[in-house]
Amino acid sequence: MQTINIDGTTYKVKFDRDPVELAKLARKPYKPAKPKNIRKFPHIRHPAGTPMSTRDYVREFERLNMLIPGDYVNLNQYTTAQYDPTMPLFEVIDENAN
Repeated sequence: MQTINIDGTTYKVKFDRDPVELAKLARKPYKPAKPKNIRKFPHIRHPAGTPMSTRDYVREFERLNMLIPGDYVNLNQYTTAQYDPTMPLFEVIDENAN
């Protein structure tokens, strides 16, 4: 038996196996590391606690991510739309009803 170390893994192989072919089969394909989420998102509320407008949100997103400010037309100056937990997300439909 011979011992072969490939990419940090040790293999014990009989002498009748070709170590080069074994190394080709044993090598793991190279996978580049996935980038971490590098974007930063602003909070929906201002530090004072008031909701942020869409225009303020977009500008804050650009500032946090060091982006060149875009020329967005007609950005809403009112508060952003927020999820209302009192509204149901879906409606149950009775399939047996006529």
